[in-house]
Amino acid sequence: MRAILALTLPIVVLGSAIPTPRPAEPPPTISLNDNLEPAGSLVDGTLELHLELREGEWHVLGPDRPAARVLAFAASGQTASIPAPLIRVPLGTTVHVTITNPLDSTLVVHGLASRRVTGMDSLVVPAGTTRDVRFDADAEGTYYYWGTTTGVAFDDRGYEDSQLTGAFVVDPVEGAQDDRIMIITAWADSRDEEGNPDLWREFLMINGRPWPYTERLTYTMGDTVRWRLINGSWAPHPMHLHGFYFRIDARGDLAQDTLYWPAQRRMAVTELMTPGETMALTWSPDRPGGWIFHCHLNWHVIPNPQLGPERESREQRIAHVLYGNPHHSAENHVVEGMGGLMMAMNIRPSADWQPDRRARRQLRLFVQSDTIPADSVRRFTYVLQEGERPPAYDSLRALASTIVLRKGEPTSIWVHNRTLEPTQVHWHGLEIDSYFDGVTGVGGYEDSPTPPIMPGDSFEVRVTPPRAGSFMYHTHVNDIFQQRSGLYGALVVLEPEDQWDPEHDRIFLIGSDPTDFPILNGRYEHEPLVLRTGTDYRFRLMNITMGGPALEIWLVEDGAPIRWMPLAKDGFDLPRWQRKRTRATQRVSIGETYDFAVRVPREAQLALELRRGGGRLVARQEVVVRDPATESGAAQ
Repeated sequence: MRAILALTLPIVVLGSAIPTPRPAEPPPTISLNDNLEPAGSLVDGTLELHLELREGEWHVLGPDRPAARVLAFAASGQTASIPAPLIRVPLGTTVHVTITNPLDSTLVVHGLASRRVTGMDSLVVPAGTTRDVRFDADAEGTYYYWGTTTGVAFDDRGYEDSQLTGAFVVDPVEGAQDDRIMIITAWADSRDEEGNPDLWREFLMINGRPWPYTERLTYTMGDTVRWRLINGSWAPHPMHLHGFYFRIDARGDLAQDTLYWPAQRRMAVTELMTPGETMALTWSPDRPGGWIFHCHLNWHVIPNPQLGPERESREQRIAHVLYGNPHHSAENHVVEGMGGLMMAMNIRPSADWQPDRRARRQLRLFVQSDTIPADSVRRFTYVLQEGERPPAYDSLRALASTIVLRKGEPTSIWVHNRTLEPTQVHWHGLEIDSYFDGVTGVGGYEDSPTPPIMPGDSFEVRVTPPRAGSFMYHTHVNDIFQQRSGLYGALVVLEPEDQWDPEHDRIFLIGSDPTDFPILNGRYEHEPLVLRTGTDYRFRLMNITMGGPALEIWLVEDGAPIRWMPLAKDGFDLPRWQRKRTRATQRVSIGETYDFAVRVPREAQLALELRRGGGRLVARQEVVVRDPATESGAAQ
């Protein structure tokens, strides 16, 4: 018995000494930062800020949805946030930043430095250490700082360290203006077969959220709205504002910011931001309702991927993106069928606002298709009725009809949907009422939201253009499928006294074919364009491709650009001091239009070339310039 007790006692003691394992605690939740409150403590001209690198759970699709595990910066005493804490100080402030890295990878931080220097130093924070940096905020503008734990370049961050970007704003000494700061970032939760970010699994955010979870802003008609934008992602983004022009006040990057003088400022509805670029803009709404601001690279506003148990298979994901999710509501397309880089604004009406109820010129536009929904290669097009009879149901065009309106003329465009799919039309660049802007789910008013145009139905669009210029129109429902199948076209607004003259008004509209290849005026092959010497022409350049943000149009002789004079950007006339003859090369990003005056004094063999940003030729049309006197003499 003793032997048994002696033998069992150590076993009992040993068993009682085994600790009960505790489940690993999940990392803390990362908060979302709307860049409203600067971080740190500003005392006697010095900002003291302590940042810490942390790993956390980021609920990118909302607090009740599965989280992603990424890295984020936290200010002392605060939760980690995406974007990183805002640094905002008056010009001349001394900035002292201390950074703690408790993780097991070396952290390198860029952008915490003065700007009026030959080269900015980076701050290296080895694993398990704390380092600090002190510098003067010596240049006004919109800047940023960014970090990496993987030793890659700024636009190669795609995974756990992709959200380590924060705004750094230097205000004038007299104080900050009332503005908002938006940081664009990107993240992928997996890699493709070549080890690159899987773009089918790409998330694109504004201040840490993709649409429809982005912040909804509210303004009142007549407000002055100021935004600062920072492209902290790996991709270019042509940013487009529906319904209103914005004034570009500054453009910059990590190292410098160019604040434009009044004579340098320009107006736009779309502006391209390449990776690492910044922009400051101002606009003022003069019509009420719901509006959106988004990237016009269509692949950047597709529905968000799902995480966790809701994650789709790759095949499902591709099918839903290319052809639309059958479970999405057409009435709420912009919320259910879009995602990524987009945000919405609600504009409250002024006390004296009234809708325009004047009698209108009548146009009829037909949405046509040539096959059944199961045919994934079917074509779509817009056909404008000419004469008394509607176009035949099988009437299709290589390029949609050009719509010609007149400045100040009230017009109704009845859009008839003859296809088997819901659709809507966005009138790109036109200053139009929200209800007619074509965005189902956001557009319109609280008691009358913009509806989809269902199969067999029609919708009246009312517009009174306030300015002459070059614009576009295109689908705004299931656009990956519908737009690259042909639902886009050119729209020109003339001065009241002008007549449409396609001989001297030349449209060059770049679209995409069903494979996303850029095509010029709906065709792959082009007949020579004949011009006359000493004659004034207006070239209207437009880009409504699915994925060509850096396309360029050149007008060349023997491979060298000739000269032309810019007239307008996005339909807004340039002031006379910005109309200077220049080399005939122009980058036309997605959603942009440019007008140029072309006059060739002598006979010549020219070519209009469509090229990618790197210079690779995509399309070419011969341009033959002939002397009318020589032609008439030869005829005699």
